Amino acid sequence: MLHAFNYSFPATSVIAEAARKRLVEHSKSVEIDAEFLDLGRNTDEAHSLRTATFIRDKYGKHPPDLVITLGSNALPFVVKHRDLLPDVPVVFASISPQTYAAMRLPPKMTGIITAFDLAKTLSLAERLQPDASKLFVIAGSGETDRRWQPVARKMIEERGGKFETTFLFELPYSELVAELSKVPNDAIVILLTVFADGEGKTFVPAQVAADLSALSAAPVYGPYDTFVGRGAVGGFVETFESVGVAAAEMAIEIMEGADPATLAPRTNPAQHYRVNYRAMQRWNLKEKDLPPDTVVLFKEPTIWGQYRGTVLAALSVLGLQSTILGALLIQRRRRQRAEELLKESEERMTFAAAAANIGLWKFDRDTDELWVTEHGRALFGLPSDAPLTREAFLATVHPDDLETASRSLRNSFRTERSTASDVRIALPSGETRWIRMRARSYTESNGEPRQLGGIFVDITDQKSAEAETALQRVEIEHLMRVSALGELSGSIAHEVNQPLTAILSNAQAALHLLRQNAPDLAEIRGALEDIVHEDNRAGEVIHRLRSLLKKGERKVESININDLVRSTISLVHSELIGRDISVKLNLQDNVFLTRGDSVQLQQVLLNLIMNAMDAMASTPTTQRSILISTREAKAGMIDVLVKDRGHGICPKENGRLFEPFYTTKAHGLGLGLALCSTIIKAHQGKLTLVNGEGGGAVAGFSLPAQQPAFSSA
Repeated sequence: MLHAFNYSFPATSVIAEAARKRLVEHSKSVEIDAEFLDLGRNTDEAHSLRTATFIRDKYGKHPPDLVITLGSNALPFVVKHRDLLPDVPVVFASISPQTYAAMRLPPKMTGIITAFDLAKTLSLAERLQPDASKLFVIAGSGETDRRWQPVARKMIEERGGKFETTFLFELPYSELVAELSKVPNDAIVILLTVFADGEGKTFVPAQVAADLSALSAAPVYGPYDTFVGRGAVGGFVETFESVGVAAAEMAIEIMEGADPATLAPRTNPAQHYRVNYRAMQRWNLKEKDLPPDTVVLFKEPTIWGQYRGTVLAALSVLGLQSTILGALLIQRRRRQRAEELLKESEERMTFAAAAANIGLWKFDRDTDELWVTEHGRALFGLPSDAPLTREAFLATVHPDDLETASRSLRNSFRTERSTASDVRIALPSGETRWIRMRARSYTESNGEPRQLGGIFVDITDQKSAEAETALQRVEIEHLMRVSALGELSGSIAHEVNQPLTAILSNAQAALHLLRQNAPDLAEIRGALEDIVHEDNRAGEVIHRLRSLLKKGERKVESININDLVRSTISLVHSELIGRDISVKLNLQDNVFLTRGDSVQLQQVLLNLIMNAMDAMASTPTTQRSILISTREAKAGMIDVLVKDRGHGICPKENGRLFEPFYTTKAHGLGLGLALCSTIIKAHQGKLTLVNGEGGGAVAGFSLPAQQPAFSSA
């Protein structure tokens, strides 16, 4: 590479470095040597000859395969001393069209022509400074500087006098500086090249551009890329890197076998508007006024421009994180809201349950843990911090109800239906409380329930009311029996008086026989046996009266219905005779057994018979009769029917006869049938009262029949 200038000349240094990189990139084995002709500072012929001799001596015996000339003065030097390397191809770079046109090149010389478009550089200045009216054009006195001068004058003339133009050509450098410092700040300054000033002092144009741009009172423009980086605003330029690459490409073609004579010189197309952003900022020039596709240099990139990919990635990550975080927050808020609603629902349910005196509970079979609401704990008298298990719960149950509670829990696991049982709880204070346990199992996926849940209801008040009602019912039943016996007092007295009279008669007869000289012992024995029989008869009557008059709890026992009917008839036998009422019994031969309180059932039957007698008060004497029958009803039930021949049941009375305190009798209380119905229901039976088909009324009740096996046991 032959440099026209010394090693410090920026333009040729940039071109050479770009060419070197491209050549090395193409072939790692390429060897590159460089010589600096230094023709800018040494323009005398002697220097040229000394340099040519040096080149000849150095490369004469070992010529290079190709020579690249750099800078406008290098190509004329090679042409002038073609004999130095006569057969070596030459590729020139950075030659203006004017220089190329003025030379007649020998064979094997071709290269890259740099077309500087000064008019476009001035157009750039006009766009950035549209109000400018004064133009200053600077050029030196060197050979290249002088080639620029006519080009600039012609271009200005073609503008038709738009600008008041001042040409600062070939001035001494000090004078040039002085003139430049006086230009108005709204003027346009075009710097061409200054290789030498008017006094012959040599310069490096790029350094001149830097110095003049710094001291100029107006923006400076130029046609070279090296000016842009040294303070000039910019221009329409081609980069010296692109010139070096274009020269290297042509050199590669030649070294690969292309004939240089067939490769015509090329114009580098890589020309653009290039501006210095910092210089524009200095002169307050607007970026929006730049031509399209202008390359803006030295502009500090924004974070977006410098780290666009990173910023986009970070924003994407942040956006994704924000989306995920937002989704998590929404989900968390929904879950919290659901938990709050669930908690509120549980609190309302717990409050409502406590207000209704209900405790909620849940039992886990696997963990043996029992959860109970605070009110549920209070029902059982358990402290709030006491651990709950199945055993701890059962420990509070009354010993008599412990089996009931255990059985209820076991059965609840065996069915999906809700179960209920009533148990007593023995509180630490000694108080007993009735609790109704309702439980239901929760079926798991494998069909095996592992948990129970339900409610505890305090039914102590209900149980107390039931007990009080039962006590009152017993009292009423007793009073009703006493009342009935009062009505039958005459008949009962007659029943008792008959055996007493017979006893007296037999006793008198026995005494009379004993006073005889030869008493008839057989007669006496017969009289005494009659006395014993009548005494038993009287005792039986008194026993039945005592049973009816006795007040106490219901006694469940096995009862023969037919015997019950007969004993009841014996109580009212005298009363029936007194009212001229005949009684017919139609008792089936089967042994009808049932379980219950014989006194209460006899009270029911006695009440029905007396009602039948009262109903026939207006019935002619010859027609007064009562039919009492027993029969086997539907499977497992026994019917007892009392049919009279009275007036029957009026339609308006039908349906109300079982209402408490409703009576058709002037002297009745209206409690008889209501009480009888309650007794029969308590024995799992049903009391009915209907009109008979042939007149009169038929009262009856059904009772469960006792199973023979159970009966025999």
